[in-house]
Amino acid sequence: MKLYSSPATPFGRKAAIVAREHGIALDIENVNPFTSEELERLNPIKAIPVLVLDDGTVLYDSHVICPYLDEFGDGPTLYPEAGKLDWQRRMTLGTALTETSVLWLFQKRQPADQQSANLKSHYEKRMRRVTAALDAEADALTAAPFRIDHIAVICGIGHLEFRHDAAWRADCPALTAWYEELQSRPSVAATQPTD
Repeated sequence: MKLYSSPATPFGRKAAIVAREHGIALDIENVNPFTSEELERLNPIKAIPVLVLDDGTVLYDSHVICPYLDEFGDGPTLYPEAGKLDWQRRMTLGTALTETSVLWLFQKRQPADQQSANLKSHYEKRMRRVTAALDAEADALTAAPFRIDHIAVICGIGHLEFRHDAAWRADCPALTAWYEELQSRPSVAATQPTD
């Protein structure tokens, strides 16, 4: 299987973590989603990640790729039935943090005269609300086995710190401690975002 991704994308990182957790070796091809003609041919959305299966089937979006990978390899499922509503809620918060961080980055990369102060403020406030909600969930995250909600939150925070800053930590001590504890997990350590 080949995963089209990028070292900086939090969405591709989610798929890579799931694969590593299950001992699945992926052939990873890094592409630029803005310029890659191959990506455009594979995915009409022209976004990463994209997973091409051995039979040529093409899957796109981490929401599809991660559950697919979860069905293979070693280890317990990352999508258990037990506690499903709880982990789905936390997964949604992690995904919202990731999406907000990406949108905020796109806004900041616009020429100064095209940036929207309202949008940047909106994204920053959403980030604060989401990290506060996750800080309140830190004990539950700590107590639960590693699964997709953990991965979504790790990828969201990872992108936030990689592309913006770590200012959120000042108001979220429990979430900070949980996040730091997981940085040494092999699948997390091996997928740190880079340019």
